[in-house]
Amino acid sequence: MIWLVIFLDSPVDCNDIFSLLKGINIVSLLREMSPKQVLAERMFTTMYKIGELSKLCQIPVKTLRYYNSVGLLVPDEVDHFTGYRYYSASRLAECNRIIVLKELGFTLEEIKIRMKANSTEDVIALIEKKQAELKNTIIQTELRLKHLEAIKKTIKGEEMMFDVIIRSTDTLRVAISRKIWVSKEKAFAEIESIKNKLPKNILGKREIIINYETEYRENNFDLGCCVEITGRLPLDSEYEEKVIALPPDVAMLICQKQELEEAYKALIKQLEEASCQIIGSYYEVYHDDKTVELKVPVCKLSTVVNKHQNDNMILPFENDVEAVGRWKFLDVVPSEEQFYYGHEKSNQGVWLQDLYFLPNGEQFWAVAGWTKGWLFTSTDYPKRTYANKYQIKTLGNKKLMFIHMKDYDHELRGGMPTVWVYEKISDKAFVKDEIQIRDNINIPFFLDDSVLGTWKVRDFVLTTETFDSSKQNFPEEGLFFKQVEFKKGGSAIALYGQKAPYGLFWTKGFLLDKKNEIAEAYEIRVLDSVEYLFIEWKSGDYTFGGRKPYWYVFIRT
Repeated sequence: MIWLVIFLDSPVDCNDIFSLLKGINIVSLLREMSPKQVLAERMFTTMYKIGELSKLCQIPVKTLRYYNSVGLLVPDEVDHFTGYRYYSASRLAECNRIIVLKELGFTLEEIKIRMKANSTEDVIALIEKKQAELKNTIIQTELRLKHLEAIKKTIKGEEMMFDVIIRSTDTLRVAISRKIWVSKEKAFAEIESIKNKLPKNILGKREIIINYETEYRENNFDLGCCVEITGRLPLDSEYEEKVIALPPDVAMLICQKQELEEAYKALIKQLEEASCQIIGSYYEVYHDDKTVELKVPVCKLSTVVNKHQNDNMILPFENDVEAVGRWKFLDVVPSEEQFYYGHEKSNQGVWLQDLYFLPNGEQFWAVAGWTKGWLFTSTDYPKRTYANKYQIKTLGNKKLMFIHMKDYDHELRGGMPTVWVYEKISDKAFVKDEIQIRDNINIPFFLDDSVLGTWKVRDFVLTTETFDSSKQNFPEEGLFFKQVEFKKGGSAIALYGQKAPYGLFWTKGFLLDKKNEIAEAYEIRVLDSVEYLFIEWKSGDYTFGGRKPYWYVFIRT
């Protein structure tokens, strides 16, 4: 090995040094040099002091020192005697990259990761992560702008002003009486009755009404009338003791008793604007000066729509004798406690009105099987599968099933399942062939000249009366039934989704699917001088789920 010794306290002739170094690997050589000798390197490489680099890249010296301390931009060399930092010209490119990445919103820690990235995939992953964050920032900013606009309208006197916050809340122990009350006044009278009947030494300061309703009502309210208690109820008390322990995220506002109706409207509106899902009952907490805390448990939905992940449905089968049989749909509620037998909360037309648990977990249609505690569901348009928890409870002589049914829209944004409630109406162990609804398709052919020709889909509606020709009820790109052609002699051709043309039959008033034994009624209506064809849609929701058919709307081509 050849060593280069430079005595720094004597004059140095550069030409002599160049002659000496001819043919020598200077990089390898300099690696062997001592801290004192490293100054000789600057004779061959342009180096900048920290102040000089600061001027070249327009980054303050203080900032460059900080970048060094966090390991983001480390000097090429540091003089151990003077502490001077020296940077090569190549560091200018790194400075520019740091400036650009900071302007794009990257944190210093993210910039360090970017600078050390060894592959294109790593860089793209970092960029995509930042894109998602910026999109979320845009959404949050838009939500804040909406909120500010709402506050501005309130200040102008268009609406009452309420400040909604989301936070955790305290636990309450109460004496409760839950009934269907004709009016709120009756409920308040019940609270006074509870207070008069309980020992004074266990009464707390607050009164609470639990509103189990999910939609606005004028009367006949499902309410829990509660009085706060600080001790145990007497053994002979006619009231039930309940501990109110709400989940971590509770939306609440403060109002006066006479403002409560407007407060409900403001709370619901602001939660919708803030992308929050209501997941439980409303709690009206009354203080003795008539101040009211209105609270409701919520789930904060993600502003970013996630990719659907199919649930694992390959679970070992475990029998559940109580589940086997036929179940009839009763209600949909955000939480189990909001269900009240005989008092329907939602008029939502769910696709599974009749639910069968076939022996051995056998699947049928969109029910992809089951095992104890789990009901599996699936759809093909688009393809997705879910594992939904269920539990069975007994109410008097009634057997009820509560299914936490996953909702597609909420699931993609981190929401909570809704609760579908069923009542058991048969313990029979049905087989698949027994449960399908079959229509009478043996109808003689009668000609109807008015329906002949080709019809293109226009919309999809709940009933023929709800169709509005000036609006689009259902997104056109999502319509599955695309087209139908009625031919003379009673044959018809239908186009469904991306599938091949499908052969059908028809007679006056009905479109007949003889293969699946379905008779779908049709009728023609003229609205604003335009002919519209309405055809019943009897999919598996009808033939296996028992739901009342919806209607497709068509226009002539």
